[in-house]
Amino acid sequence: MLMWLALGLTLIMLHLTSFAVAQEPVEEKPADNITPEPTQDTPPPALPEPWYKTPTKNNLVLSLGGAIWPSLSDKEFGSTSTTGLPGSLNSLGIAFQVAYERHIIHWQRGDLYLGAEFGGFRFDNDEKNDSTQPTTGTVDKGALDAFAWYAGPSIKYMIGEGRVRFFVGGGGGYYSLKLTETDVFTRPLCTSVLPTCGTTKRSLTKSAMGGHVSFGLDLAVFQTQSGWQWRLRLEDDIHLVNYGSLDHFAPGVGGLSGPLNVIQFSVMAGF
Repeated sequence: MLMWLALGLTLIMLHLTSFAVAQEPVEEKPADNITPEPTQDTPPPALPEPWYKTPTKNNLVLSLGGAIWPSLSDKEFGSTSTTGLPGSLNSLGIAFQVAYERHIIHWQRGDLYLGAEFGGFRFDNDEKNDSTQPTTGTVDKGALDAFAWYAGPSIKYMIGEGRVRFFVGGGGGYYSLKLTETDVFTRPLCTSVLPTCGTTKRSLTKSAMGGHVSFGLDLAVFQTQSGWQWRLRLEDDIHLVNYGSLDHFAPGVGGLSGPLNVIQFSVMAGF
């Protein structure tokens, strides 16, 4: 009896073991992740272009434009000829500038330039004061003019990577002003070479330290194969300077100061 009981238990255990093994999941082999090589050679995808491109290192600028000096036209400098009429200067004049700019660093999606500038402004007399002597036929013309120039360092911050770039900047330095009154005589026998003679009646030179702020835009025109880039520039400069009293030139005329506004067009070559 014991033998048959042991044999029965053994058969039952074998049956249960085989059933449990049958219920276990079958392990699957991992899928092969290797991508089959293409049959043809495919070029790799192009890398995206960087958003920032290094600008030209050096800029040479030549500018011409107009100057507006409102406080200059408010001055009465006395007579400018034998007519005794008061002399005054026009508030509108011409301006020129030459500048050099060098790229220093790229900062906050813009570029910082340091350089140096030299510029000048000329203003002529507001009215021509002429008088004619009936006996000799001599024509006396009173000419009053002012010439100012400045020189000093400058700084500009340029923004933009395309054809158009915007900038703000400023500078400071040495400013000089020269006022001149000249009488020009026109007569038939003035000289054997020229029919006019002139004498300077009075002049005055003043100097001061000043500065200016500027803003504008650059437009790229073309670039040569050698790397030179030519651009056009529209700029507005506001100069602040105080020359002090002009009483030595015309007693009681008072002082002369800014602001002096200059609007100029420039041709810029970069390399």
